[in-house]
Amino acid sequence: MSIYLSVAQAQNIVFELMEIIPKGVSVADENGYIIASSNAMSMGKVSSLAKECIDQSNMMQSYNERHYEGKRTATPLFFRDICVGAILMTGDPERIKRLTSIVKAVGESVIYQPYLNRSDEPSYVMYFEFLTEWLNQSEEYTLPFIRRGIRIGIDVTQPYYAVVLDGIWNTVSAQKAVERILKGPNYYLCRNNSCLVLFLREDTDEAVIRQVAALFYDIKIAVGSVETNLNRSFVIAQNALYAGRRLHPQKNIYHYRDYEFAYAISRIQGLKIEEGVLELFEQPQHGDLLQTLEMYIQESGNSAEVIRKLYIHRNTLKYRLDRIQELTGQNPRSFQDLFYLYVLYVLYKLSR
Repeated sequence: MSIYLSVAQAQNIVFELMEIIPKGVSVADENGYIIASSNAMSMGKVSSLAKECIDQSNMMQSYNERHYEGKRTATPLFFRDICVGAILMTGDPERIKRLTSIVKAVGESVIYQPYLNRSDEPSYVMYFEFLTEWLNQSEEYTLPFIRRGIRIGIDVTQPYYAVVLDGIWNTVSAQKAVERILKGPNYYLCRNNSCLVLFLREDTDEAVIRQVAALFYDIKIAVGSVETNLNRSFVIAQNALYAGRRLHPQKNIYHYRDYEFAYAISRIQGLKIEEGVLELFEQPQHGDLLQTLEMYIQESGNSAEVIRKLYIHRNTLKYRLDRIQELTGQNPRSFQDLFYLYVLYVLYKLSR
């Protein structure tokens, strides 16, 4: 049987890997010709890096390959024992090197897909339907539901915590990528609308979450609490995601412990933000004052740390704190007033 990498398969590989390798991914055939790419300008060109990778059946890296910009890595694609092409990736070589096994697994799964026996498809679909039902089951689990889980190897009575992966462009390829690094029986993974949700056993090391985060570019991850009802943990993770995105948009991992109180504040009814406080939060000319207040809250009023982190003189800090008091009528040096300003700040951010 003649084995070759089709253009359709190559395009599918590029599509599935673009979420993992955002800076550029291409697929070359067995002769080194690029037959699919996230960069249309690369199509049809011969890659010397890909040819060398295919000839030696080994991963190759290049910093100065002609026709390409940036640092590039090539990894071979196999069907059984035959090298049928190569995947070319642009980006940080060390990060890409860590992802090589995942990239190969995704690429080769596309090549193998037409040859797979799909006789187990009904049970596969039933499995993921159960995961979705489990995730959204807010009521106490019934005995028939628990038994359904046991029949497919899932004990829903064990404590789990939900981890929401939000902002993923292609959930199908992302799911495959995550599944490549998660080992053992302590996790489940399902798609929920435009996000992925991990169900992790309570004893799972949270280092796993950082490993998952390293797979993706510019996504948000929210971690829920350990619960015997998975939906409760899922809702708590969503609340952390909601609060974290608004309070700390620069972060990519939001843990429920850091946002429980902030989210509870957002549910307060009838608390009005005074005009002076609103001016501080909204007017661009008060940007330095707002930045100082945010850091002052973050450091719990520790002036030395605020001065160090903002690279300002202590007299500058004194002036800014005085100006905040003039504008708002609240003295940030007072714990009670600082707490009140924090509550108003959270209400303002989470209502936008």
